Amino acid sequence: MSLQSHLSRLAGEAFAQLGLPAELGEVVPSQRPELSQFQCNGAMAAGKLADRPPREIAGEVAQSLATAPEVSLAEVAGPGFINLSVTDEALATWAARSADDDHLGFDPPTEPETVVVEYAGPNVAKAMHV
Repeated sequence: MSLQSHLSRLAGEAFAQLGLPAELGEVVPSQRPELSQFQCNGAMAAGKLADRPPREIAGEVAQSLATAPEVSLAEVAGPGFINLSVTDEALATWAARSADDDHLGFDPPTEPETVVVEYAGPNVAKAMHV
């Protein structure tokens, strides 16, 4: 499990505690790295589902996420985005865990597929041919 997947699970649990779908807790790398490392945009959709202000839902989810030991920052930004950053210790732990993992911290594919990559090194001194 990757750090991003772990944070998504935590955010999903926070949304579920509010009676909302856990899928809304998807965490992605931040589009504005100067603000945080990760972000969760699920409160925007949750606002429509729950007929509540997204910023209010985001505040409750951020409060729940702030209690996780690996989270150093969980704050609401704009109309209902949740900015997340993790502690240095958490990054070090996940980096070490990823290095020992066969998949380097990435989730294994649910549907493996074969990809064929062809490499051709044409001789520039000769005419191209098939």
